[in-house]
Amino acid sequence: MNTHINTNVPFTVTKNVSNANGFLLPHILYSKIKTVATYPIKEFYLQDVNDLADFKFKMHKNAFLNDELTIQAQLIKKADHGYLVNIIVTKPKPITNHHETICSALFGFTLDEAYYKESKTAC
Repeated sequence: MNTHINTNVPFTVTKNVSNANGFLLPHILYSKIKTVATYPIKEFYLQDVNDLADFKFKMHKNAFLNDELTIQAQLIKKADHGYLVNIIVTKPKPITNHHETICSALFGFTLDEAYYKESKTAC
């Protein structure tokens, strides 16, 4: 694969996705990034994307109420058996021009030949 497919999705921590202390609930974040992980590979499937074959999920820091997060998904590898999508969730640091990592994940999706989208021309 010569090109990498990237997707950036904004996500705001609201009262609905945080606990009483204002911390982002990890299961909500996992659910959101699991959905975002399918965005870079949707073009390769004719129907819905297959279920996850494997995943790694790691929380590095907490996110708080009203934090503006960016979920970055990148297709990093297409293998014979499927696709690997890397996810990094960041938030801007207030004073510096840097971003701190909230969590990272790696998702593996299986490749079912029946769902693989091929380019064909009509004759």
